[in-house]
Amino acid sequence: MNRKAIALWLLVAAAGLAGCSGREVYKDPAAEVEDRVEDLLGRMTLEEKVMQVTQWTYGKNMNVNNVESETKAVSPMIGSLLYRSTSPAYYNRIQRKAVEESRLGIPILCGFDVIHGYRTIFPIPLGQACSWNEALVGESCRIAARESRLSGVHWTFSPMVDVARDARWGRVSEGYGEDPYLNGMMGVAAVKGYQGDDLTADGAIAACLKHFVGYAYSDGGRDYHYTEISPQTLWDTALPPFEMGVKAGAATVMSAFNDISGVPASANRYTMTDILRGMWGFDGLVVSDWDAVKQLVAQGVAADRAEAAAKAITAGLDMDMVDDVYRENLEALVESGRVPEKVLDEAVRRILRVKFRLGLFEKPYIEELPDEQRYLSIEARAAARELAAE
Repeated sequence: MNRKAIALWLLVAAAGLAGCSGREVYKDPAAEVEDRVEDLLGRMTLEEKVMQVTQWTYGKNMNVNNVESETKAVSPMIGSLLYRSTSPAYYNRIQRKAVEESRLGIPILCGFDVIHGYRTIFPIPLGQACSWNEALVGESCRIAARESRLSGVHWTFSPMVDVARDARWGRVSEGYGEDPYLNGMMGVAAVKGYQGDDLTADGAIAACLKHFVGYAYSDGGRDYHYTEISPQTLWDTALPPFEMGVKAGAATVMSAFNDISGVPASANRYTMTDILRGMWGFDGLVVSDWDAVKQLVAQGVAADRAEAAAKAITAGLDMDMVDDVYRENLEALVESGRVPEKVLDEAVRRILRVKFRLGLFEKPYIEELPDEQRYLSIEARAAARELAAE
């Protein structure tokens, strides 16, 4: 019997013993989050763990003709989806696969780029910063969160708090400008607006600080490009808005595409582990940006996709967005000893923690309301006009 078969047998046996005691802690909403996380993690196979650190995209578009094929293609064990549909019915069908067709019933975490409104559109973040009105920026994010959650989105890849000082860089409009303090204050307002006081509450979604870190310093304003950042600039300018957002309770962080003086952000243990977790105490999940793990090969720090996966996860990158590098390689990397299983366990632990904090195990489905009850309320449109005026 090989190692994989033995491990699976032991897990099944352990699950059987747990079943005899009648105590499935992870299903108990009264139990502490950390106890639920540990109980569920202890029941998972290696394959199930690898699927939790993997994010796919649901649907190339929202064409109704593609719904059946796209829904069938989604694995019930997938950890997260980039969710492009706005239909509560489609969302419930996909989530039902995870909850009812997978062995452990772990809900899928659905994320989307909700940058300046979901369906009620607000000014771009750069324009919001010009208002100097933190309360109104927070209100815009609260409205966006409510509309998002009613459509099946639990997680937004916002706010962007990259301090941008080169107008040639194409993503300046997505952030709050060139001042670290203003970026931090608006980022805090956004985090509190999206998340509220309780992530399990109706209308709350998880925020994501991005891009960690130094993405806006791309040489010559060219995107996906080299950056040279001195320690002083890193600490005085690039990091402060992220620290403010973490201290405000941001549930997640997204790694950047750029390198930092030769070390790509998505394989940078110093920033993702030593600073973010060691110094700031962050216990949420870190997700890569689109295809960022496989780009470690193009950036010259990994010989192939397997090495890219190993470098990213050991540096502290918990979830792989879209490129499937983790799913293809982590199981073999753990079995060979190149990646310690405890490293994978820690990544899974952080992802499960966010799911429990969002209340997804208790409320995996959403009410299938018509558009007019989800979007563009009188209150929402009034707030958008007020923010635009300021």
